[in-house]
Amino acid sequence: MEVLVCDDHPIVAGAIALMIENALEAQTLVVHNYQHAAEIALKHRDIGLCLLDIHIPGDDARTGIKALQMALPKARFMLFSGSADEADLMMALDLQMHGFLPKSSAPPVAEAAVRLVMAGGVYLPSGIGELAMRNANAVRSSTDPIPATAAFTPLAEAGHASLTSRQIMVLEHVSAGRSNKEIARELDISPATVKVHVAQIIAVLGVANRIEAGVRARALGLIGAS
Repeated sequence: MEVLVCDDHPIVAGAIALMIENALEAQTLVVHNYQHAAEIALKHRDIGLCLLDIHIPGDDARTGIKALQMALPKARFMLFSGSADEADLMMALDLQMHGFLPKSSAPPVAEAAVRLVMAGGVYLPSGIGELAMRNANAVRSSTDPIPATAAFTPLAEAGHASLTSRQIMVLEHVSAGRSNKEIARELDISPATVKVHVAQIIAVLGVANRIEAGVRARALGLIGAS
């Protein structure tokens, strides 16, 4: 598989490319602006994943990304950024990205996120759920009453529906304090797959680690009290 990495900082682009090569055993194509990315896309139609920096000086990221989406309709797309402000998150929503990865992400989280996206999943910051809800309410007519059922819901409560039944099963084992290897044996899946599920669970619940995920899940009623 070929992966396109676009970042104007050579060191950052090189580090991401190395992580991708080690994690996916993929060939990486590194470029530093969207014009070059478009040229590469025309020559490499089998690119399966595009990892794209939002903020490249002199480039219109939105236009560049749309061009790549047209050139590579079967590819998966992930944005990464040194910030995660509302404008960046809204761009990810508007462009229907499969992933959004802050550059501050720890390498294991970044690898798990990439694996999840390549497996057909979506990896987005938990804050996107709150942002989407707020913007959906903002477009309502100011004269229309907002039903009680549409009132603001805490972020993790709004996001837990994104967890699959398999992830709920993984979450139950995580809450019980089991390791990835133990969970893998129990569910007859690979430890790498468990790692991906755990990363997604943590992102959806808006917590920092496995322990907080278990506590939050019990508070939301996603799993029974241990």
